[in-house]
Amino acid sequence: MKSVVHEIYLSVSGEGISTGLPTIFVRFAGCSLRCGMDGSRKLWCDTPYALSPNAGKEMELEDVISEIGSISSTPIQILLTGGEPLENSNRIFSQTLAEKLKQSRQVSGLYTRVRVETNGAEPISNLENMVFTLDYKLPGSGMENKMILENLEFVRDRRDNLDEIKFVIRDRKDFDRTLEVIDGFKLKGNLLASPVFGELTPEILVDWIKENNRTDLRLSLQTHKYIWGEKRGV
Repeated sequence: MKSVVHEIYLSVSGEGISTGLPTIFVRFAGCSLRCGMDGSRKLWCDTPYALSPNAGKEMELEDVISEIGSISSTPIQILLTGGEPLENSNRIFSQTLAEKLKQSRQVSGLYTRVRVETNGAEPISNLENMVFTLDYKLPGSGMENKMILENLEFVRDRRDNLDEIKFVIRDRKDFDRTLEVIDGFKLKGNLLASPVFGELTPEILVDWIKENNRTDLRLSLQTHKYIWGEKRGV
């Protein structure tokens, strides 16, 4: 089994509830979304270099597993990201990788499920051995019409305390839409509000959260960018 992998590396998780945890990133190539291109504003994708399905090298499943093991002999968090790890051929590869890693980590019982950072345009309800960082693309992304709403219901109803739903907020319209989605779908759990880096300051987003008394929202910053800037592979 093969898929195109852009990079595999060790760092710390930069966002969400796992911020700061040592993490091995497996970045797949290929994503059909173009976030930020709302008709008048530019692409904001963090990883435009991985958008093409050919932006990497074809790797066998066992080679990916071997590289993960060579990076850390101790089980640590594995994050499947992209690109989009659930799009096209990446999907079955990610699912099988998650299954194999769970089997190999049964004895230790540590990080037996991989974390999958997914763009909201791929179904997640039929996947196993994964926890999800699920994006909901807001109007400022220009991609809201690509969202699979059943994904929100799935995360809400399974009540896994490691799942999270992320709202990347560009402006006040995006923030207001975030509240509509949370209230409309009665979402609970780990709900992340993240400002578009370089476009919306964290201070303004915090003010909006406070003004609306949203104790259900957690501010999530891209801490890796504050540490290393736009540097890749960190």
